[in-house]
Amino acid sequence: MVLPTSSFSFPKNYVYGNDSTQSSVDHGRLALVIGGTAGIIAAAHLQNHNSWWRGDIGAFHLGEDGTPYLHQDKLGHFYFTYLSSDIIGRSFGWAGVEQSIAVWYGGAIALGFQTYVEIEDGFHPELGFSLGDETADILGAAWPIGQSKWMFLENIHPKWSVIESAAYRSGHYRTIIDDYESQYVWFSGNIRGLFGESTPAFVPSFVNVALGFGVKGILEPGGAHREVYLGLDVDWDKLPGDGSFLIALKHALNYIHTPAPTIRFTPHVVMYGLRF
Repeated sequence: MVLPTSSFSFPKNYVYGNDSTQSSVDHGRLALVIGGTAGIIAAAHLQNHNSWWRGDIGAFHLGEDGTPYLHQDKLGHFYFTYLSSDIIGRSFGWAGVEQSIAVWYGGAIALGFQTYVEIEDGFHPELGFSLGDETADILGAAWPIGQSKWMFLENIHPKWSVIESAAYRSGHYRTIIDDYESQYVWFSGNIRGLFGESTPAFVPSFVNVALGFGVKGILEPGGAHREVYLGLDVDWDKLPGDGSFLIALKHALNYIHTPAPTIRFTPHVVMYGLRF
C-alpha cells in the first residue's frame, strides 16, 4: 500500500514532531488523502486476492514461519508497512493534521491494513495467519513513530532495492513483490548522525553505511541461503535544497537504496564497485 508521493508537496521544513509547521486542516487535501488511501487499499486487496487468496476458504489457522524464505518475507513485511506508515502519515501532515497526530494515523492505517491481510491469509488453507509477519508489520508501522521521537532511529532509514531473479524473468512469479529473491532490504544509517563529533571530518553529512539482506535458492529443495551485504549509501534528506517539492522528492528517494560500493559477506565474499 503506497501513496503516490509525486501527488503531494510537503510543507517546507516538514519534520515529524514539529507541530509549529501546521496550523489548520485543509479539508480539500484531507479528502484527497483519505480517498487516495482508500483507493490504494482497494487496489492492494485486489492484488493480494489475485496472487494469494483465490481458491478454497478453510478454517482460520496459524501459518508456518521461517521457511523457505529464511525470514526475508519478514523483512519485506517490515519495509512495506514502514513505507505505508511513513507516506500516509506525511500525507496527513500535508493536509494540515498536526504532525504528532499524523504520524500515528499513518501507523494505525498501515498496520490495520496489514493485519487485515494476515487475517485473510489465516483462512487460506495453504497460508495461515503468520505471527512473525504480524510482528514485522507492527515494527514497520511503529518505525516512523519512533523516528519522530528518538534521534537514533531518525538516522536509520529502511530502504529497498530490486535486482530481478532468474525465476522472475522466466515468469514464475506474477509480480516482483511476490519474488523475495529479487528483493533486498537495507538498514541505512547516517554516519554523522549516528557517531556525531567522532565522525572523521572528511566524511560528508549525506554519506550512510547500509546493512542489506537478501535470499537465494528458494525454489531449490534445501538450497535457500542468506545473503548479507555492507555498503555505502546516500542520505538524500541531507543534500542541499529547499522548497516543498524538492524536500518531498529527496525524502522519496530515501526509500530506495542508492547504488554504491558494497561487500557481500555470505555465502562467500564478493566486492562490488556499485551495487543496487
